[in-house]
Amino acid sequence: MPQTKEDEYPGVASLNFFNEDKLLNAILRARLPASGRDRKLKEFERFGELCASILGPLIERSHEEARLPKLVKGRGGAEVRYCPEQIKARRLAMKAGILPPIPLLERMAKAYLLNQNGEGGITCPLAMTDGLIDLLKEHGAVEQQERYLPIVEDANGPTPLTGGQMVTEKNTGSNVSENTTEAVQKSDGTWRLTGLKWFCSNPGELWVTSAKPQGSGIVALFLMPRRLPNGKPNSIKIQKIKAICGTRGKATAEIEYRGAYAELIGRASHGMAILLNTVLRTSRIHTAAASLGMMRRALLEAERYAAWRRVLGKPIAEFAHVEATLLGMRSRWAGCALAFFEELDLIEKRDPAADVLVPLLKIHISKRATDQVREAQLLFAGNGILMDYPAPLTRLANDVLIQEIWEGTHAILAGHALKALRRPASRRAFFAVLESAEKNAEGKRELLAPLEKLLGLREKLSNELDELAGNEDDKDLAALRICDAAFDTLRLALFLREAQGPLDVLESRFAEMAA
Repeated sequence: MPQTKEDEYPGVASLNFFNEDKLLNAILRARLPASGRDRKLKEFERFGELCASILGPLIERSHEEARLPKLVKGRGGAEVRYCPEQIKARRLAMKAGILPPIPLLERMAKAYLLNQNGEGGITCPLAMTDGLIDLLKEHGAVEQQERYLPIVEDANGPTPLTGGQMVTEKNTGSNVSENTTEAVQKSDGTWRLTGLKWFCSNPGELWVTSAKPQGSGIVALFLMPRRLPNGKPNSIKIQKIKAICGTRGKATAEIEYRGAYAELIGRASHGMAILLNTVLRTSRIHTAAASLGMMRRALLEAERYAAWRRVLGKPIAEFAHVEATLLGMRSRWAGCALAFFEELDLIEKRDPAADVLVPLLKIHISKRATDQVREAQLLFAGNGILMDYPAPLTRLANDVLIQEIWEGTHAILAGHALKALRRPASRRAFFAVLESAEKNAEGKRELLAPLEKLLGLREKLSNELDELAGNEDDKDLAALRICDAAFDTLRLALFLREAQGPLDVLESRFAEMAA
């Protein structure tokens, strides 16, 4: 019997990603300034519609094999060429206000909604461009800002979202301090770089890159344009577009610098600090937003599929094991969402706790997003591994794994989070976030059990940090374990604090979610 339209799973393309997200609505209502709040919420409603009904189909089309980025020969050598659908999607996203000076809360909420279509060829370039704007504004000379900000902020340029990041080298990986690319300074103050960069994310019109000044062991940061000030191509050779399993809508390349023109940004001796505190920090925030968005899409698809798919005469959502799976997925997403928007608030307030949360959430939201997409695939069974099924779970599964790998391994990031937790100001600030939950739970009988659990987790975490102070040999081995404990404690604290707040809009059983 031929399949009818009624037999086809409808997917979520007809939904408005913002309107469907009651938790995001509540968070934004609580955190947006009262002045202009209703106007901003209407803007988010339009953006949620754009993501689902317009950007979604454009992204699906641009990920067809024949439309993926290609390396083509141009007048100045090989260059990356994108399909029209990818260019259009990037321009539409940019024009919706996703870059500075839009406030952090608003643009990260939009990044979260954008990533419900997966990386899409858009959100890695967004992270790179956002980081490059921060870099220019915080460390660029006035003439660099005047020359380059118009390029990276231009939605109508040849490569929208044009900022790139090219730091990793073949033999050194995440250990940037071992870079071998060499920089030689010219008499006019500009530099020429020679070396091979191994993972070049989003090679557009301008990128940030690293190199060691000749005769020096320090790593400095440089701006490198694709075109020289006279309009001619820079002395680079794009060797290939890498055949990575996910995030395929944007190019990741191998690029050889052949005495390529570059400009120092900031002081050469501050290169590593600037990289970590500006460029990678921004990327890690975006990676958490990306993972959270993909986690949300997996939940949306799972809920809709479970209501649509019928077995033995009833929707599978009514089976106990499916109901338990969906509850676990909601809990996982809600905990990560509360933590992520708490992080944004702390960053805006310049709270020292943010120094803990940026690496901590990059680890744990990305880890849980991978689990979430896998749970959805298992619920879909065979349909969950089809490349052409209406739910793009196979593409999300590949994209979300790359979020875990991007911008540092779990061990490296755990070391950064642990370093922050051991600084007195950051530790006090982080524990203050945990302690704020206690006030909300006082006198509420239904919260007593999870409150006792929180107090136990918090005491255990504090003890582990104190014990580590006298056992430095165990530091590296303990970092991941302590970060696991820190995230579990944070998640429960935020559930407790929001139990009579934004969390209620989920209409879930709090005791089960907090368990």
